[in-house]
Amino acid sequence: MTLKTAVSAAALAVALGVAPEAMAQTTTPAERAPAAEAPKTPVTGQIVTQEANTILVKDLLGQTVYAPDKAKIGSISDLILSKDGKTVEGFVIGVGGFLGIGEKSVAMKIDRLKMTAGPNGSLELAMDAKKEELTNTPTFKSKRELDAEKQAEQRRNEAPGQRPTGQKP
Repeated sequence: MTLKTAVSAAALAVALGVAPEAMAQTTTPAERAPAAEAPKTPVTGQIVTQEANTILVKDLLGQTVYAPDKAKIGSISDLILSKDGKTVEGFVIGVGGFLGIGEKSVAMKIDRLKMTAGPNGSLELAMDAKKEELTNTPTFKSKRELDAEKQAEQRRNEAPGQRPTGQKP
C-alpha cells in the first residue's frame, strides 16, 4: 500500500468514525462466510430441473425451419397457446422477404412441426411444406391485430365532424 493510499484510508476511517484498531483487525475467510442456508423445499407443481423429453420456448424462437428438400422456409417468431395455457396450439413462422423486410407471418398447427436432433445434438426443425406454398398463403393476424383493425374500421365509419354525445365543439 502506498503512503498516499494509506493516508486516504486513514482519513476516510476518521471521517466515518472507525476506530484505528478496527482497521487493523483481520478476519479469516471462514469468519467472513455467510451462515449456511436452510435447505430449499420445492412448492407443489414446481419443476426444479428440465426433463430430457421437454424443450424451452427460447430454444424454438428464432430457429430456422426447413422444408423436406432442406431449403430454408423461415424462422419461428412466436407460439400460439391455448387460453388455459395447457397446450401449444401452433407456431408462427416468418416467411419470405430479405433480412426481415417484406417477411410475412404464417401460423401453422404445432403437429406440422417436426423436431429432431441434429448430428451434433442440436435441435433441427422441419415441416412437410415448401416455402413457395407458405409464401402464397394468407398472412397470420393475431387477436391484437384483429382488434386494432376493428377499432380502426369503427373510427373510419364514424361520420366526419360528428362528435360523440356529451362533448362540446
